[in-house]
Amino acid sequence: DRAATEKKILRDVAAEGDLYFSTGDLVRQDAEGFVYFVDRIGDTFRWKGENVSTAEVAEILSAAPGVSESTVYGVSVGSLEGRAGMAALVVEAASFRFEALAQTV
Repeated sequence: DRAATEKKILRDVAAEGDLYFSTGDLVRQDAEGFVYFVDRIGDTFRWKGENVSTAEVAEILSAAPGVSESTVYGVSVGSLEGRAGMAALVVEAASFRFEALAQTV
C-alpha cells in the first residue's frame, strides 16, 4: 500500500533532504555510530522478542463477560529485556467472574 508507506516516511527532520522511515521503534546511537533497540513506541510493546499489539489484547479482554473497558500497556520487569503486558479493566461487579475472563483469553 503506497499511501500507507508514504505516511511512514518523515522528510527534512534533522536536515533538509533527509528521510527517515518511522518504524515505531525507539533506538539509541552510541559514540561509535552503532544503533541499539531501546523500546517500542505507540500501541505495541515488545516481550521476549515478539511485538504485542495492545489494541488486539484489549479487544480480547473486552470480549469477556462483565468487562466493559480494557486498556493494555507494557511495563518494565526488573532487568528483563522488553516489557510485560499489563491490563487495567473496568468491570461490571454483578456479572464479572475471573473464571470467565480466564476462559476468554
